[in-house]
Amino acid sequence: MPMPIEFEGEQYLNAAEAARHLGVSRKTFYDSVLTKLQQYHLGVLKRPYYKQSDLDALKKARPIKSELE
Repeated sequence: MPMPIEFEGEQYLNAAEAARHLGVSRKTFYDSVLTKLQQYHLGVLKRPYYKQSDLDALKKARPIKSELE
């Protein structure tokens, strides 16, 4: 099983690892979550990676905008 890559003190996860970290399926990750994240390429690696800190920010509670506003 691949492990996250550490670069300059930050953990980077591939899509499968990011989905697992968020507790969602890979389909949900690609359909709903991917558009909310910045993708990174590390060195010569062509696969997109995602910062763990960005993923953690998505896991935090945030208010739902009211339709009355």
